[in-house]
Amino acid sequence: MQIRRYIVGVDGSLPSRAAIRWAIGHAREHGAEVTLAHIADDEWGAVGAELIDEVDAGARRLLDGEVAYARSLEGTAGLRAELLSGSPMTVLASLGDAETMLVVGTHKTGFHYGRAFGSRSLQLANLAVGPVTIVPDTESRLRRGVVVGVDDSPAGNAALDLAADLACDHHCELIAVRSAGASATGAARRETEPEQLAQYDDDARRLLATAVERVRNRQPGITIRSRVVRRPPGTALNDIARSAEVLVVGDSRREEAQPGGLGSVAYDVLLNVSSPTIVVHAPPAVPAEPQPEGEAHVVR
Repeated sequence: MQIRRYIVGVDGSLPSRAAIRWAIGHAREHGAEVTLAHIADDEWGAVGAELIDEVDAGARRLLDGEVAYARSLEGTAGLRAELLSGSPMTVLASLGDAETMLVVGTHKTGFHYGRAFGSRSLQLANLAVGPVTIVPDTESRLRRGVVVGVDDSPAGNAALDLAADLACDHHCELIAVRSAGASATGAARRETEPEQLAQYDDDARRLLATAVERVRNRQPGITIRSRVVRRPPGTALNDIARSAEVLVVGDSRREEAQPGGLGSVAYDVLLNVSSPTIVVHAPPAVPAEPQPEGEAHVVR
């Protein structure tokens, strides 16, 4: 996966500034362009024209302030800005594609389960067809390493590839994590026979071995560790990634690039996000090559 552009949704908040810093830092490594996008919520369309003009002027001042902040950082030569209107996360999602990373900040930093229900970051990850990064407003200078959740879906493989590339770019360790028997957790897992638990572990190790081989073929120079956990995957990934530079998860529910239907693991991770987290969707389907016209011949 090659990211050519970063689009940051900005709103003047501290998490928005964290998202700007994250995007500029990553874009600088690859010479990618950065666009700051502020979307004025179109619910103001029901009020009078004078108030609409006032809201638009405020939105322009806000965006100008975010641009000034971004330009105070290093590596902003290719910075652009866009002022749009509409439903913020819907409009932002429409700007993304397979080579565009959408980035937003969040106030959610490991709150108790369910506290982030309905948050805009969840809405964006659900609507987008390309990769999305959710950046919490927490200190990141001491973070180290890349964590990736492993499964065998198209999105899971895309997430693994991106995580391997990030670990190579940042000269850091990659930790691949698989939850054994992810569908049998809590009370159901406690009632599972030991033989079945052992089978879950073996299945997870086989999947991790395949993942490690994929990473070795793609980025042979990086250090990779694999971990089998016996906890719900979303909880385990957030705990392991608490001090990581970035956590990468695949949206395993989708078989192809399309909006809607956020996978359960990605959903649980974003409910209690603890580190900058990238949600990777399934890559676009490759169109079938057209068959040549003419008579069909049967080879006997």
